[in-house]
Amino acid sequence: MRLFDTHAHLDFPQFDGDRNLILSSMRAQNVWAVNVGVDLSSSEASLRLSAENPHIFAACGIHPHEAKAASHEVLYRLEELLRKGAVALGECGLDFYRNLSPKEDQVRVFRAQLRLAKSLDLPVILHERAAWPEFLAILREEGPVRGVVHAFSGDFFKAQEALSLGLFLGIGGPLTYPKNEKLREALRKIPLSRVLLETDCPYLPPQGFRGQRNDPLKVKYVAETLASLVGRTPEEVAEITFQNACKLFGLSP
Repeated sequence: MRLFDTHAHLDFPQFDGDRNLILSSMRAQNVWAVNVGVDLSSSEASLRLSAENPHIFAACGIHPHEAKAASHEVLYRLEELLRKGAVALGECGLDFYRNLSPKEDQVRVFRAQLRLAKSLDLPVILHERAAWPEFLAILREEGPVRGVVHAFSGDFFKAQEALSLGLFLGIGGPLTYPKNEKLREALRKIPLSRVLLETDCPYLPPQGFRGQRNDPLKVKYVAETLASLVGRTPEEVAEITFQNACKLFGLSP
């Protein structure tokens, strides 16, 4: 069985003590991953990880939390990084829950990155929290967009809205949480061909590991939960979502 974690942050300091062990375990267990940048520094780190590990791929982007610092020069530097082998732009989007950057800066930088991705013919890894109406409006105005709604946790209605734009849904550990029935109900109704697996490690570990650091090896628990929902085997879900990831990111499976 092979698995694809489409959203990891293996460059984060939570992995400084055992990063090489995690990477070697991923190779041994046939787990691929996209390491996702949140600013220029982490985007550069993602590219380094990708260059050193054939099963790791890089995404470079500016997280909405970092939007206030995203000057014209920063966006120019981001474009340079994306041209060095990134398979996607991200993560980018809107986060009106924490508002660590002013909303107007978030919107400005989100639009700029969507346009940059389009100019480079790259898919986007999208972050949204407490900003769904504004998020959708911008995607519709800037579209068409190829990409994935990372850490999707909405209901079936929101899932339909995202799918209507041609987007994939990134599904991670929260699918396994007992109180998340609305997400499980949505996953029962949407095509498996539009689903990607992810961890968002070191965050959002599956049920049974909550309070611990997440890592790409735990994406198998998301696959198992999804399989039980849709009446497929974990191996089938793993392979279908693996192929979905390769399709979105332009990779050879």
